[in-house]
Amino acid sequence: MTTHRFADDAAGGTEILADDLAQALKARGLHVSWLAAGEPPPPHRRTADEYLSVPAAFADDYPVGWLAQETKQAQRIAQVLATRPAIDVVHVLHFSRLGLEFLNTPSLRGVPVVATLTDYTAVCPDHQLVIRSTSTQCTATAASRNCLECLDAPTDALDDVERWRVRNIAWLNDRVQAVWTQTPHQAVELATAGIDMGKIVRDRARYGLPAGWAPLTVSGPTGGYLLFLGRCSPEKGLHLLLDAYRSSRAQLPLVIATVPDDGSYEEQMRADAAADPRVRWLPPHSRTEVGPLLADARALLVPSQWWENHPLVAHEARALGVPVWSSAVPSMRHLADDPGIHLVEDYQDPAAWTRAIETASERPAPWAPSFGRRAQKFELFADETVSVYRKVVAR
Repeated sequence: MTTHRFADDAAGGTEILADDLAQALKARGLHVSWLAAGEPPPPHRRTADEYLSVPAAFADDYPVGWLAQETKQAQRIAQVLATRPAIDVVHVLHFSRLGLEFLNTPSLRGVPVVATLTDYTAVCPDHQLVIRSTSTQCTATAASRNCLECLDAPTDALDDVERWRVRNIAWLNDRVQAVWTQTPHQAVELATAGIDMGKIVRDRARYGLPAGWAPLTVSGPTGGYLLFLGRCSPEKGLHLLLDAYRSSRAQLPLVIATVPDDGSYEEQMRADAAADPRVRWLPPHSRTEVGPLLADARALLVPSQWWENHPLVAHEARALGVPVWSSAVPSMRHLADDPGIHLVEDYQDPAAWTRAIETASERPAPWAPSFGRRAQKFELFADETVSVYRKVVAR
């Protein structure tokens, strides 16, 4: 199982999914080795049987010079794998710090590969189909020359970026035997880039839930505050939310809990938040600590400005019964059949979010926990994953 980094208290959705999956697969009798760049988590945070670590050595403008960097990383990975038992299947969940050349090393050549596409890395060097200079949405079929600005790369890097994207699509179509995406919209967008969706197993995200959260679902809503939870980066829309909240008549405080991502953006957001006495910015919370924080919220606000890949926070909020007000980005529309999720249609307009904030603050929504049902769905997903592994190994 590969990710770009290991799970820790500041982990994103990819690492949390891998962590949940490692635990579930172990419970089903599989031996799980987790390969990523950087230091493994401390022993008490480990869920896999084995952590295989290589340096986080890629340059900031990767994939510029990708082949040389991936070849060197592949050599390191080959050394790590040389003395361990044979591997039955490789599950790639992210490769932005590992590359894909390592799959051609002697230990892995010919080993079946499956992939979970947790973002748009296969077609977007910046992972999220966001044009950084304008914070507007890009597309999976954008010309590679458009990637150079986001990467702050010279024009002579165009061939590198183009060959990297072509390689990734060929890898998915030729080597990968089964694919999971996070949302139906993501699957459609990737298909337009030429990725064969005939191999898709599931197009809706499944995450586990910390068992200790189950008692939180029986107390009902206390509704002490509105909550923003997640990465502190522009595409998550915190700047827009703060603008909207300042203009609102909301009596409830706005509580913000983020994990670090974009340092300069966070510095500006903290300054903006400090100007409104109704806003409280909490220290980062571990996943275990997030449960009580969510359970005591009147509503979770998700003002994302990019094509979300089924944000983990929305799943966790609904498991505990907490209503969610979310940007109506295309990739969130499949969640609209959940009566606890309210989509903000004009999500780029602060005035629309001001109205949403006032509605969420003044009118408590029905409380409908679904912890047990969602936990069971993840168990079925883990069974499905094992079944797919067995099928691809048997081919």
